[in-house]
Amino acid sequence: RTQVEQSPQSLVVHQGESCVLQCNYTVTPFNNLRWYKQDRGRAPVSLTVLTNKEEKTSRGRYSATLDEGAKHSTLHITASLLDDAATYICVVAAPCSPET
Repeated sequence: RTQVEQSPQSLVVHQGESCVLQCNYTVTPFNNLRWYKQDRGRAPVSLTVLTNKEEKTSRGRYSATLDEGAKHSTLHITASLLDDAATYICVVAAPCSPET
């Protein structure tokens, strides 16, 4: 079963516009959530790490929110540039336990 879902699957944004990407997850227990940007033919690059309930973080034109209760995160990109054309990946980590 899918434990992490992103939406939308694809998005067309004009230069200068802002956009929002969504991530829903069912992973329990929860350790942290990371957003990555992956340019074509390159390794993913970490944009944010969210670890606390309803945390918000920003890095340049990227900002992310986390609502641990709703198991939901958003990635906001403001004033889009051509360099923002990439694949964005939401990764949820769970702590290791003897059962895993």
